Amino acid sequence: MRAALTKVATERGFSFDAPPLAYCTDNAAMIALAGAERLALGLMDPLDAPARPRWPLDAEAAAANPTHTAGRKGAKA
Repeated sequence: MRAALTKVATERGFSFDAPPLAYCTDNAAMIALAGAERLALGLMDPLDAPARPRWPLDAEAAAANPTHTAGRKGAKA
């Protein structure tokens, strides 16, 4: 996939950049690398974004607020 994207990008006058494969097996590692690169460039975002969890972390919360009910399909329905 990388070779094909690199080839197409080069043919069209662009560069294709991707993280090292060592960082591509775990989304947390990929996010951390992106954050570290932004920080190294001096780019920072405020830390006031609200957390919006989609999945409850315990059985009691899941029972009180189910993500799937009759007539709904999928996690984002």
